[in-house]
Amino acid sequence: QAYNCLIHFYKRETILNTMRSLRSLCLLKVHSLGLNPDLSRMPPSLAKDIKVMRLFNRSFIDREMYLEETLQFGRRVFQNALSIQYDGASWTILYRSNHFDMDCCPTCDFVEPELEQFTLEEGKLVPVPPQSNPENIHQSQRYKDLMRSASVTMEEDGTSGEIKLDLFKDSVPFPVEDKPTITMEMNASRQWVADCGWFRGVGLAPVIASVGGRYIETPDPIQDVFTTPLYHSC
Repeated sequence: QAYNCLIHFYKRETILNTMRSLRSLCLLKVHSLGLNPDLSRMPPSLAKDIKVMRLFNRSFIDREMYLEETLQFGRRVFQNALSIQYDGASWTILYRSNHFDMDCCPTCDFVEPELEQFTLEEGKLVPVPPQSNPENIHQSQRYKDLMRSASVTMEEDGTSGEIKLDLFKDSVPFPVEDKPTITMEMNASRQWVADCGWFRGVGLAPVIASVGGRYIETPDPIQDVFTTPLYHSC
């Protein structure tokens, strides 16, 4: 009986933490089934949401920076992946990001990155979580009490688009050299690419802070990416 109670509690907590409207659930279902409805016969707002989901709802992995060799750190493995999910109302960004130095190989020294996420709504201000490990006190104070919101643009034909995070402090736009962005496009090899520009060197927790790059689409769900080494060798 205690076991059954635990299962019911888990299911209830899962439902509470993933509560979505019926409209959002239907949109996600249509997208997951790969259905291709005639958008011209739909209300404009519904057709627009489906086009946005077709473009952005994907998982990506950065293979270019996976293995780097530097004079300062020697051989270092960078593990970076992200997943974008729009449900017609909000954006959920899931990501894994870490690095480790190799004494032997990616398999022997493997460190699994945490799966983290944050949610945004276009035009809605939400707090930026504080840095867990600020690089210095001055930097920590400068980025304290920040708010963020998302703005999204997309080409009419649905072939490219951009998610941009805008930062505010005391309701005033917060100046940064490079705003966090995700630009979606298809490369010459007909692969979907997420070109990520983040806060390099700043280390803000809610964005994949210290690493930017070109992420290539992967068919694997983000929950399965980097649970084992990308390359097995020893």
